[in-house]
Amino acid sequence: MNQRVRDQRSVFLLFLAAIFISLMSALPLVTASLAMKRFTQATQPAQQQPAQYTFEQLDLNRDGFVDRREAARQPGLEVVFERADRRPDGVLDKVEYAQALALIDKPTRFPTHFPTHFPK
Repeated sequence: MNQRVRDQRSVFLLFLAAIFISLMSALPLVTASLAMKRFTQATQPAQQQPAQYTFEQLDLNRDGFVDRREAARQPGLEVVFERADRRPDGVLDKVEYAQALALIDKPTRFPTHFPTHFPK
C-alpha cells in the first residue's frame, strides 16, 4: 500500500472518529431536551382548566343548583346566567344549566341589552 493511500485512509478514519465523538457528545443534550419537552407537555394539560365543566363539577356545595359564585368558574356562563335562569331564583338547575351552555355556544342574533344613553 503506498503512502498516499495510507494518509487518505488515516484522514478518513480521523474524520469518522471526529463525527462519532461529536454525535456521542450531543446525544445527552438532545435526550435531555426531549425529556424536558415531554415533561412540560405532560404537566401542561393538568394546569389548564377544562373548556366546559359538567354540572356536578360546578356544583361545589352539592345542593343540586349552580349559583352565581359557582357559575363564575365556567367561562361565559356569567353573561348568559340571567337568560338561562327560567325561574328568577338566582340559581340554575340541570336543565337551566344545559340551556345556558347552549346559549354560550350559540351567538345571539339580537343584542340582549340596549344602551340607555346615546351620544349626542
